[in-house]
Amino acid sequence: MKLIYEGFETQQLSESIEESLCKKLIQELNFKYGLKVIHKEDKDPRKYNPVDKFLLVDTNGFAVAKVWTDKEDGYDIFNYRSPFYRKDRGSDSADRETLHSKKLSTLVATLKRNHVVPPPDGMINKFQICDSLNQAISHMDSHHGRDYKNSPFSVDDIHAMLKVILLGESTNQLNINNCKEVLDKWNEQDRICIKKQEDIERFFNTEFYAIGADILNHLVVGSVKRVQKSATSHYSFEIVKPFKRMVDVPDELKAVLTMNKVYMEGKESSTFYANIIPQANGYNPDLDLINTVARKVDEFNLAWTLVPCSGI
Repeated sequence: MKLIYEGFETQQLSESIEESLCKKLIQELNFKYGLKVIHKEDKDPRKYNPVDKFLLVDTNGFAVAKVWTDKEDGYDIFNYRSPFYRKDRGSDSADRETLHSKKLSTLVATLKRNHVVPPPDGMINKFQICDSLNQAISHMDSHHGRDYKNSPFSVDDIHAMLKVILLGESTNQLNINNCKEVLDKWNEQDRICIKKQEDIERFFNTEFYAIGADILNHLVVGSVKRVQKSATSHYSFEIVKPFKRMVDVPDELKAVLTMNKVYMEGKESSTFYANIIPQANGYNPDLDLINTVARKVDEFNLAWTLVPCSGI
C-alpha cells in the first residue's frame, strides 16, 4: 500500500511514517478515501511535547487534512484536523477544526458519519478554492470598468421628461445637451456590461487551466469550467482534466507562466510560489490570464493563475 503521493516519495518521509504511531490512521484514510501523505511538518520546539504532523492530500493533490498522534493521560490520541470541517463548539479555531479519539475506529467512524473528508470532485467547490475562482470572475468584471448606472436627474427633471414624452410638451424645460451626455454615458455602460458578460462566459464557461501554488512551493494543476445545472441554479465549477500535484511546470504552460512572471516582476508582486505563481490579483489582458489569491497562502489556500485552454 503506497501511503505517499506519487512523485513525492523520499526515504526520509517513508521512514517517518513507518516510525510514527500515526501510521495506522494514515493507512485507514488511504484505504477508505485514497488520501496520501505529501509532507511531514517539522516539530515545533516551542511545544512541551512536539509531535510529527503529516499533511494528507486527495487523489487530485489538494491538501485535505493534517493528522498526528499525541499523548493524553498516558493514552495515545489520534487527531485529524481540516479547515473543510468545523465542530459547533471548541476553545478556538484549531480545536473546532480537529477531531480526536483514543480509539482509531471511533475517529474513523466519526469522520464517515459527519462526511468530514470531502470527495475529490467536491474539493473544487469548497470555500478555499471556490472563493479564489469566484474572485477571479470579479477581477475580470472590474477590468472592464463600471457598468452601474447612476441617475443625475432630479424628480423635476424626470417630471419634465414625462411631459415631453407623454404629453408632447415643449423641450424648453430640459437641458438637451445634458440629456445627450447622460444618454451617451449610459449607452457606453450598456456596451461595457455586454462585453463584460461575453468575456466572463468566454473565459469561465469553457475549459481553462487552473494552476495553484502553496506555501510548500508545490503546484496543483488541472482544468476547470463553470457550469450551471439549471436555469434557476447557481453556477458551480466542474473539473475537466483531473488535478495533479507536482513540482515542475508542465511544458505546455511554461511559456505563458514565465511571461506572466516577468510581467509581474515589473509590477507590485515580489512573492512567487513555486517560483512561478505570483501573489497577486487581477486580469492581464495582454496574456489573457487571471492571477487570484483569496486568502493568505498556506497548505490549504493557494495562489492561482488561470489560463484559457484555447490559448495554449
